[in-house]
Amino acid sequence: MDYKTIRHHLDVLLKNGVITMEGDKYGAMYFISKALEANLDEFNQIWEKIDKQSKSS
Repeated sequence: MDYKTIRHHLDVLLKNGVITMEGDKYGAMYFISKALEANLDEFNQIWEKIDKQSKSS
């Protein structure tokens, strides 16, 4: 994948509170956010529904 594409998607995830970033730009490490971690079960349920819908299409 192109670096700009990856950077764009990381920025979207950061902006929406899905991930957090630690460290400087190039050497930064990314983690799931505390908010996502607290709601991971609900996220997984939603993801399963999306997955089932996409397979039935």
